Amino acid sequence: MQPFRTRALALVAVLVFALTGCASDASPRDETLPSLAVQVRWPAMDASLATLANAAPEVSNPHAKPRPTASTAKVITALVVLKEHPLAVGAQGPSVVMDGADVELYEDYAKRGGTYLPVYRGMNMSQYTMLQAMLLPSANNIADTLAVWAFGSMDAYRQSATSFVKSLGMQSTTIGSDASGYDSSTTSTAGDLALLARAAMQNPTIAAIVGQETALIPGYGPVSNTNSLLGQTGIVGLKTGTTPEAGGVFMFAAHVSLGGGPTMVVGAVMGAGKSSADAMTEAQQLLSSVRAVPAATGVAKALSTP
Repeated sequence: MQPFRTRALALVAVLVFALTGCASDASPRDETLPSLAVQVRWPAMDASLATLANAAPEVSNPHAKPRPTASTAKVITALVVLKEHPLAVGAQGPSVVMDGADVELYEDYAKRGGTYLPVYRGMNMSQYTMLQAMLLPSANNIADTLAVWAFGSMDAYRQSATSFVKSLGMQSTTIGSDASGYDSSTTSTAGDLALLARAAMQNPTIAAIVGQETALIPGYGPVSNTNSLLGQTGIVGLKTGTTPEAGGVFMFAAHVSLGGGPTMVVGAVMGAGKSSADAMTEAQQLLSSVRAVPAATGVAKALSTP
């Protein structure tokens, strides 16, 4: 049996689209990427690349079964909330006052061992600050609080989120019982998460937040991004995730040079080892491989070569 088959299953999907400045202006420039297949030295996992921004990503295992997403589900929450309650670039948005139900959410996640941000009755958080708390230190309770605030109930959130992911082409994704991804009922595939990553990086508010190393949460203090790879291998975002059921999950966005021009690569690793650190290692190896491709060559498709 080949060595990479003995490792924890890692599913990787990568979607490539041209970077035209800020994330909100990102649009495909496929003419800069010649349709010339090349061999890339991939990490020991199933992997593939695609250069069509408006096409479904090629996946390492097209027959992969959906797996728990862990906290990458918070990117779904962020996008759906911003669809319902848009924020202008730089705006804080409406204020949300924490009540007894929000305190109970915090205490529940604390008891269960999930990531959380302590809140108290009367604590005031802006919509933007809640997005930061959810996407940077990955506060599960804030994800649920924000979803209920935006839609009135978790059931209403799930209905909207389910419709939204389908609109992105995420046909293998199921929205589960929470908005945080802590429960294993939210499932997806690496291919679907690549589509989600593309949508996230085309949203200027989310793209800005996931590129922040730290943030200051009024009423609480400074928080750090769980994505420790920011600035490495060209990585500019996105979101980590870890649960016992999901293993390590990492959605990423990175700048590379392909086809003679600047390009943004987005993708996802699922089920890598026991933590998001394992998933980040796999993603970093893959991106290093992609960056090694001669700029004049371009990449249309690369197959795993164990």
